[in-house]
Amino acid sequence: MADPVVEFFDGLERAESTVLPVRVNGTARFDLNQDGETDHWYVAIQEGAVSVSHEMRDADVVLNAERGFFERLVTGRANLFASLLRRDFTVEGNLQLLMPIERILPQPPGAHDPRAFAPGRNDRT
Repeated sequence: MADPVVEFFDGLERAESTVLPVRVNGTARFDLNQDGETDHWYVAIQEGAVSVSHEMRDADVVLNAERGFFERLVTGRANLFASLLRRDFTVEGNLQLLMPIERILPQPPGAHDPRAFAPGRNDRT
């Protein structure tokens, strides 16, 4: 069975460059806890391009979460900001980077891009 966390991070580097605005620059570290161990994922965003590693180094923002919760986040079954308000995870550092992080997370299953329903578009399905 595929690991959704690994698939998410592997897919970040291959994602279209249009996912993030070019002006986005920063680093994020995701500390994922499971069974008393912590797995680190370091994400560097430079002018919209993303690189991922397992480095344990300082980052502009650090998100600390249980791995099971993060699996729900990367499969679109949890919302970043609603989960933050519920304290499902903790975050330290530059909170402004949460907006670009939210953009790289998948939408809930069955969700549609609202731009598809914008006035003047004829491709509604």
